[in-house]
Parts: sequence; structure tokens; C-alpha cells
Amino acid sequence: MATQSSAWTGEKPRKAGNGAGRGSAARSGEKVVPISPTGSAQDVHRTPPHSVEAEQGVLGSMLISPRETIAECVEKINEEYFYVPAHRTIYNVLVDRWNAGQAIDLITFTQVLRDRHLLDSVGGAAFVTSLFTFVPTAANVGYYVEIVRDKYILREIISAATESVRRAYEEQDEVNNLLDEVEQRIFAVGEDRFKGQMLSMKDQVMEAIESIEKLYERKGGITGISTGFVEFDRMTSGLHPSEMIVIAARPSMGKTALAMNIAEHVGINEKLPVGVFSL
Repeated sequence: MATQSSAWTGEKPRKAGNGAGRGSAARSGEKVVPISPTGSAQDVHRTPPHSVEAEQGVLGSMLISPRETIAECVEKINEEYFYVPAHRTIYNVLVDRWNAGQAIDLITFTQVLRDRHLLDSVGGAAFVTSLFTFVPTAANVGYYVEIVRDKYILREIISAATESVRRAYEEQDEVNNLLDEVEQRIFAVGEDRFKGQMLSMKDQVMEAIESIEKLYERKGGITGISTGFVEFDRMTSGLHPSEMIVIAARPSMGKTALAMNIAEHVGINEKLPVGVFSL
């Protein structure tokens, strides 16, 4: 039994044509296959990489848990990352309401779409309602966002490569200039991988100022957790979160004893929890 997906893509159905205007081959019933610049057959109807389910997972998570998810989503993706036009519209409206500090729930959100004359274009009230029940929890929104990002990057790679091939076959540009433009486009695509993973200059400056203030308040002391070894603390300013410190030396040189002394000092003198694992 054939089934039909309920996903709304925002695209109108294509009308079937009779092939008129496509040359004698079309009129004679022969199959017309577009040819790529390399001379090989090309499937012009090939769908770009995307995941309707992941996009709906992101939107559903944003709708049911806006406070916990929208900030994370905005940090990593924008409306261009969505392949389906209706999903872009819904994402934009969600972000607008979140930025304005307005409520997001089924009734108010549906009404906002209706007031903006966008409800029909995104699939109607039934589709909006389905998004609220598409995912049972927003716990996996990070995974959905990664899928949407990956598909977007693949589409951008295809776009950059296709444009580069077209420009190369036209032979209208200086080779060095074309190489520079190709490198810039690919580099721009690569930057999307790190979106949301880099700190802005403002954040880095504020973090540096905070560290300096801590040093000043301690009158030259350390900003982290003391190890009990004065010279080591002076050079490292103590132990800090997310750090991995490797104690390396030849066998029987006291590596384990040093590590245990640090653990003992942190647990007893600093009165902080310590975990020791011996493999």
C-alpha cells in the first residue's frame, strides 16, 4: 500500500508537460537527457541534501521548550540552513517572538502566523499543531541541529563547486583570480563548521578582564585550585576547569606519588571532591 508523507515542503505541484518546445527528439518521443559541461549525463531533478525530519525536529523542540532550545539554535543556525521554505518562515517567526520576549505556545504562535498571513503558506494550523507533537522531548535538539547544519554545508559545497565548474568552462576569468575566488568560497563554507564554537572578541576580552581582576583580588595569588606545590602553582596559576594535565616521566620516577599528593591536598586542604582512577 502506498503512503504519502505529511511533511509540508511549501512547493506547488509541478504540472505535467507534453514536451513541446524541447526539440525534435522530444516530439518524436525520445528521452532528452541534459548534458553536463564534462559531457556526462546529468540528473537535473536530483534533490539537494536535506532532512525534513531533522528540520521539523528542530522546530518542534523550539516550540515545546523555547527557553531551553532557542538560544542554542540561534547560536548555531539561521533560517538559511533550512531547506524547506515553510520551515524557514516558522523559524524566523519563532526567533522574532523569542527576541521580543513574547510567549510561544500553540495558540499564540498559530494566531501570530494567521495575523501575518503566513499560516496557509506554512501548511495551515494542522501542520503547526503536528510540530508540537513531532518530538516527545527537546532533549535531542542538539543532534537535530547538527544534522540540519551538515545538510546545509553539503548544499553549499555543491553550490560552490557547481559555480566553479561553470566559471571554469566559460574561460572568461584569469586563472589566478578564479583560483582565489574558488578558495574563498570553499573557505566560507568551511567557516560554518565552527559557527557557535568560537568566542567573540568581546567575550574573550571580558574573560581576560575577569582573570586579571581575580589575580588582583588575590594579591598575586593563583586563580585556580592549589596543588600544594608552590612553584607549580606559581607557573600554572593552579588547576582550572576543562584542563588536562599530563605528568610524564620515565618509570619509577614518582609520577603516581606526585599525582596522589596533589589529589590529597585538593581533597584535604582545599576540601574539594577528588576522583582517582588507576588503569
